[in-house]
Amino acid sequence: MKLESISVAGKDANQSGVGKKFLIISISLTVLLNLSIVIWFFMHDMGRFLVK
Repeated sequence: MKLESISVAGKDANQSGVGKKFLIISISLTVLLNLSIVIWFFMHDMGRFLVK
């Protein structure tokens, strides 16, 4: 029984590590996408889209 509980704890620790890595990657990609959209707006006359 003791070995099973240790292996389960090991699996949980491994899964949380993967989840943390995935979270960091997804947040980074979201920030990168938003920055690229902002840069595109500045390059293509932002006032034309916002003020009508």
